[in-house]
Amino acid sequence: RYSGWHLMGTAKMGDDPAKSVVNRFQRSHDVENLYIVDGSVFVTSSGVNPTATITALALRTADNIVKSRSLQAVPS
Repeated sequence: RYSGWHLMGTAKMGDDPAKSVVNRFQRSHDVENLYIVDGSVFVTSSGVNPTATITALALRTADNIVKSRSLQAVPS
């Protein structure tokens, strides 16, 4: 018999830094410019293989990084 499991929830996503590690865009509350984009940001297991959800979160996070960086002033 085969079995498998996925580690999740060790760097939970949320708005409250006291109860979570990253915000809704997977950016760390405590470490500047650190993004955690994997299953550890899930608050709980979804009960199914998390690959598609992790991929969607990664794309959303990448889009947010590009958008936020494009709004920054370029040093002269």
